Amino acid sequence: MRRRAALSGTALPSWAKFSLERFRLGEFGVVVFFLCSGFIIPASLERQGSQIKFWVGRVFRLYPLYLSVLAAVLVLHYGFDKYPLPQEYLDHPIRATVANATMLQSFLSQPLALGQSWSLAYELVFYGLVSAMFVTGLHKKSPLWASLAFLTAMVINTRHVPVEAINHWIGNGGNRVLAIAVVSLAVGIGFTLWSTRMVGRQRWLSVGIVVVSILVVLNRPETMSTAMFFFGTLFFGSCLFRWAEGQLSTKRLATVAAVGVIAIVVSWATADVYWGLPDNVTVHSYKAAEITTYLAAYATFGLALRFRSVSYPAIMLWLGTISYSLYLTHAIPIYAIGQVTGHRWIDGPIWVGSAVVISAVTYYSIERPAIAAGRRMSKRAATRWSTPAA
Repeated sequence: MRRRAALSGTALPSWAKFSLERFRLGEFGVVVFFLCSGFIIPASLERQGSQIKFWVGRVFRLYPLYLSVLAAVLVLHYGFDKYPLPQEYLDHPIRATVANATMLQSFLSQPLALGQSWSLAYELVFYGLVSAMFVTGLHKKSPLWASLAFLTAMVINTRHVPVEAINHWIGNGGNRVLAIAVVSLAVGIGFTLWSTRMVGRQRWLSVGIVVVSILVVLNRPETMSTAMFFFGTLFFGSCLFRWAEGQLSTKRLATVAAVGVIAIVVSWATADVYWGLPDNVTVHSYKAAEITTYLAAYATFGLALRFRSVSYPAIMLWLGTISYSLYLTHAIPIYAIGQVTGHRWIDGPIWVGSAVVISAVTYYSIERPAIAAGRRMSKRAATRWSTPAA
């Protein structure tokens, strides 16, 4: 996405140019992660049958490692001057740190301490939406939500004038606050009135989640078209789960996939590139790289799902196991170690190897124990605050 990896940008400029003009490997990984999350989250909710149990498990799954890495980069920056932070962060460090600790900083108009953490905000909002839908069974309508998100992404990008006019009006101070408040209130009231099956705290918990989700998404840094495509990708992952479970026909899955593919081509072919491009990278080549990257991510996940019974090398499975740690910590050795030999083709492998080692350490010392603790806590929470399944 808009945050370029430090390794590509500083050590391997030719690779950075390739990743912007031909194939965006980092964004490819994020899209695959979104598809994985979309696939896993409905399964987790339905298996556990409890919002409380689900959220306790998610919090322990995500936050202990994330907060540890956030603390590490702050120590590296303030204690050793080894990790760069945006100037906006340094201008208001306490406010920025508190926002970053929520994992929603990308939607709170705050600078990122971890550049890659922008994607976690989307995943967290997706968790909330699916959780709110869960108590009424709406989360099972994955094809509908994916299709609506894809279609919205296309419509917004192919109707520039009215959208620009609306964005101009909303962006005008009080108008923005008013628009967000009106939309959130309308959605909250509508969801409350519609969801008559919910009772007591289940209803208000779900309404609160939906309203907060709307609030933060309306304050997104990306264009609405881009945001809608990300949510479409997450819900398409849920469609793949329904298909794998025999709940969705191949024909319906293919229809939603076709809408997604069209959305990829149309959205990026008509989109405005809203962040700066380096010299010699054209808008045309950048858009072509985006289309290629998204199509490749969808195809890769689809093939992996189709051949999921194949035995993969143990090293690949292990790297998948520590992938969350690797995602969060991969930039740390680049800054903490710095230039070792001065030769990028030697330093690069050193950084990669160090990142894998650090990820393994954080996985076994922080991530895995936190997951185990989350399972224990979720069982206790489910016993005390049981929520019947939809």
